[in-house]
Amino acid sequence: MLDNLVLIIVIFMVIALFWMLFWVYARFKLSYWKRRGVEFLTPNLFFGNLKNAVFFRSPPSWHIGDLHKMAPPDAPFVGFYIFHKPCLLLRDLDIIKQIMIKDFDNFTDRYFAGSHQRDSMGMKNLFGIKNPAWKYVRSKIRPTLTRSKLKNMLPLMMEITEPMMKYINDQLTNQETVKVLDAQDIYYKYTTDLIASIALGTKIDSFYHPNEFTNAVYRSFHGLKRMITLVIVFFIPELLRVLGTRMFFNSYDYVKKIFWTAMENREKTGRKRGDFIDSLIQIKNGEQNPVYKFEGDNLVYQAATFFSGLESSSTCAAFTLMELAKHPEYQQLAREDINRAIEKHGWTFEAFQNMKYLEQTMLETLRLHPPVGTIDRCTLQDYKIPNSDVIIEKGTPIYISLFGFGVDPRFWDEPEVFNPDRFAEGNIPEAYMTFGTGHRMCIGMKLGQLHAKIILASLLRNYKVWQVKEHTSFLDRRSTVTTAGNGIYLHFKKI
Repeated sequence: MLDNLVLIIVIFMVIALFWMLFWVYARFKLSYWKRRGVEFLTPNLFFGNLKNAVFFRSPPSWHIGDLHKMAPPDAPFVGFYIFHKPCLLLRDLDIIKQIMIKDFDNFTDRYFAGSHQRDSMGMKNLFGIKNPAWKYVRSKIRPTLTRSKLKNMLPLMMEITEPMMKYINDQLTNQETVKVLDAQDIYYKYTTDLIASIALGTKIDSFYHPNEFTNAVYRSFHGLKRMITLVIVFFIPELLRVLGTRMFFNSYDYVKKIFWTAMENREKTGRKRGDFIDSLIQIKNGEQNPVYKFEGDNLVYQAATFFSGLESSSTCAAFTLMELAKHPEYQQLAREDINRAIEKHGWTFEAFQNMKYLEQTMLETLRLHPPVGTIDRCTLQDYKIPNSDVIIEKGTPIYISLFGFGVDPRFWDEPEVFNPDRFAEGNIPEAYMTFGTGHRMCIGMKLGQLHAKIILASLLRNYKVWQVKEHTSFLDRRSTVTTAGNGIYLHFKKI
């Protein structure tokens, strides 16, 4: 009996000792910003300021937006913690321009890439690769997305709309002239076919003949594993060294097989199709740089760029249609804009370039619903913030919240209101950073806009859409990228 009591006391003392040591350690780590005289958000002892995101009580990127809103209104930056890792959230446009443009050499790398880029499909391309390889790869990929290249891709993109439009039309029978459909699901299917065609050089039909690739991309868009992976990659990338490779995409071998079949066939026949494969063959056969050789798996990794890039533009299209369903007056203006451009130019590249009002609705949607809600960088060397005494230590992650800036009343009148006129006549306010900012801005912006315009123009020219009263879309709390957790269900009626 006495022995048991002694054992219980010893166990209790050991637990108390560990708790005390942890408390001292955590309190010290979480005093980092206070010791440096930086305003900070009060952290949780275990999770820092990321508790709600860790437990998926709110979408992680949306949660960073909440931190932006919780900061003192005029604070140029504010310290916060991911677990016990000190991070800095930037809120001042002048400081952002200084860091992202003028002092870019000290902030060339994204934090989410991590120190060990083991997830090849997700990391070893422009999204995650580090400098100097990033600069070289960008110089090679940028020419593949020029105006002339997009013109060549347009027929392929238009071809893929055919099964999509047939699928929607087939849902509307003679007895049922109005149908409730999930716009997000439709766009994901279209985007899956587009990825296969543009990035992998093969044609599939996810609407009527889904295959292994369709299912693999669907799991990539919706799967819990990928959502957890994205939280780790964006906010705790150090775990990548422990968790290993191929976290983003389970069907890598299948994708690789499709890719190399297309590459080998194209090189053997010399046939040109106007897709990304054509451009990669040209890069592969050109002069190489040892910093990053376009050969072997490195070629496959570049095709993977289209997975995330086209997913973002699909999100843009889905949420734009959702907003236009809520605002029929803007929907009609967008439809008139589409019809006017097509009647003048036909279904051509010039027509999509002239859909200015449709573009305004997309930009306004992206302000409120940015597909990727944060911009992040890693400090390569100690850096003194101009006009302050604050030094950002080497290795410190810095973040910009697009959800935060998108509704910040310092920069927008009635920020919660959907109003495409904010972007009339090509006006793009400085606080609008949906496509990134500085030298690492998204180079696929024009391709993404064309992708979204094609889907929206095809639908709005043929269908009126409005909300389902009993359905309200909400963000998926598990997802770092913006996606509707319960779909985007709308009424579709043939015009």
